[in-house]
Amino acid sequence: MIDGYMRNGELNRQAIWCAVRDAPFPMLITLNRTRTKFKMSRIGENLLSDNYSIPYKYVADLDSEYFIKNDHELWKTVCDNGLFNVWVPDAPHKRFADAKSDRRKFRIQLIRVWQIGEEFTEDEIKFGDHFDHLISSNRTVTPVKTVISETEFNEIKSRLISSVKDFRTKY
Repeated sequence: MIDGYMRNGELNRQAIWCAVRDAPFPMLITLNRTRTKFKMSRIGENLLSDNYSIPYKYVADLDSEYFIKNDHELWKTVCDNGLFNVWVPDAPHKRFADAKSDRRKFRIQLIRVWQIGEEFTEDEIKFGDHFDHLISSNRTVTPVKTVISETEFNEIKSRLISSVKDFRTKY
């Protein structure tokens, strides 16, 4: 999501997230995660290097969200058009199919990632099962710059809107 990956000689960045429940935004980005039970694409597997680490100086903020039907055709499109290529199409479909939350809340969220002026240590972070938070709620973060340029982000957003248009639901 932060560094992106090379595909056909072009740098691609991920900016979407599959959500089945409400999440607090903005959220600190960390790599405190266990291996996923969902199948990743070759691109996604390559991004899981044990040597990969990021400084704790990035936050993700919600730009927009699109409530969707969990449909294989949607995931075939989204997992092959540069939006979510780190996954094979069955992975996000299974993520939603296995979720125990209200199906009306299934959505794809478009996330804006920011580099912030502060860098935090592991001692300042409360690592959770799904989301990590700063231990002190009094800490503020200062956005410095977006990870994805405005032009590239708008292209991703346009591609996402086009990809989900036939699969949207109302909530």
